[in-house]
Amino acid sequence: MTALGINVNDMQAIILSHGHADHTMGLPGIIEKLGSHQIPLIYHPDALLDRKIIMPNGYELNISPPKLTACQQEKIAFIEKSDPTLLVDNMVLVSGEIARTTDFETGFPIHYTKCNDQWENDPVIKDDQCVIVNVRGQGLVVITGCCHSGIVNTIHYAQALTNNQQVCAVLGGFHLTGGIFEKIIPATIAELQKINPTYLMPGHCTGWSAIHQIAQAMPKAFIPNNVGTTLVFKAK
Repeated sequence: MTALGINVNDMQAIILSHGHADHTMGLPGIIEKLGSHQIPLIYHPDALLDRKIIMPNGYELNISPPKLTACQQEKIAFIEKSDPTLLVDNMVLVSGEIARTTDFETGFPIHYTKCNDQWENDPVIKDDQCVIVNVRGQGLVVITGCCHSGIVNTIHYAQALTNNQQVCAVLGGFHLTGGIFEKIIPATIAELQKINPTYLMPGHCTGWSAIHQIAQAMPKAFIPNNVGTTLVFKAK
């Protein structure tokens, strides 16, 4: 954040896209940089549960969120919600739990969640959510984390929440990497072409293969991006 010129104390809220470690491990560090004021933390009720992935070879990868100290918790106003939340003078919409409507985005079968001291297979990952901004005259900007809900499910849900079919941009992880998900790349691209967003900026867990196939199928919409990429969407 320092390299990007972002002052932690200018933040109005923190949103957890979901509870996996690669999206939450920076939270203690951010909290330590906060001043004396509390900052709202918006998250789904499942987001702080312990998680793991069990690989086909039996290897278990712990992807649980960090445990905050009592002092760190004092700097947070915890807002636990599964339904949508409006922030920043009602200009930013946090989706809450995303409806699953496609027949090919079926979740992460090797994912597990600890509930009541028992590990349970949890392919759905209900805590996955996105951020939506409606840019006047341009349409929706949909920002994802890992998009465990499926990128098509996520866009459709954003459209339904806002009653707006026009999509300006979709950016973030589309979770199309690895053998489990690469088989749904063609169906995903076919649906993205129907949605016809002006801009597509896949990153993070989208994967090399999916990114290149999206770029080839939708070259006018595709924008390469990386850490530090700055995008400005202006209202018309």
